[in-house]
Amino acid sequence: MTELLPHLLIVMVPLVLTNVLHMLVVKYNLWSGLTLPIHEKSFGKNKTWRGFLFVPIANAFMLGLVSLLADLKIEYVFLLGGALGIAYVVSELPNSFIKRRLGILPGMKSETRGALFMLMDKTDSAFGVTFTYFLLGYVDVRMAFLLFAINSLTHVLVSLFLVTLKIKTSF
Repeated sequence: MTELLPHLLIVMVPLVLTNVLHMLVVKYNLWSGLTLPIHEKSFGKNKTWRGFLFVPIANAFMLGLVSLLADLKIEYVFLLGGALGIAYVVSELPNSFIKRRLGILPGMKSETRGALFMLMDKTDSAFGVTFTYFLLGYVDVRMAFLLFAINSLTHVLVSLFLVTLKIKTSF
């Protein structure tokens, strides 16, 4: 697959839908028994087992649904969706770890490095997912860079939209 649209349908659309669902799960405190932090000292209280389980599982099903609706022929579609969901949540951890080491509280902004962390917040998962997709052999380097740019921009736009709808509390 060398054209862009199938890759956007595989990488971006399911993860956008999954993350909107995840924000609703958080907002309405569903799966509340899994709101235990993965490791509060390292990553803060907001990185929970609920997200680590929900995102990969939901993304596996979302990719399966998108694949069915768009008639994409993806071998092991649920495994790919789950792998991209895992890449998404894991790639957010280094940023959280660095912020905790610098004393920045979960959900708060850095007073001195605000722009840097905002950039990291909006690109870390896009990088992790795109890099994983590249390593799995679905795209070449050029397409990976294009997907990364589009995914990062989409992350910004969806975050603004969710804040506007009051589903998400901060940009």
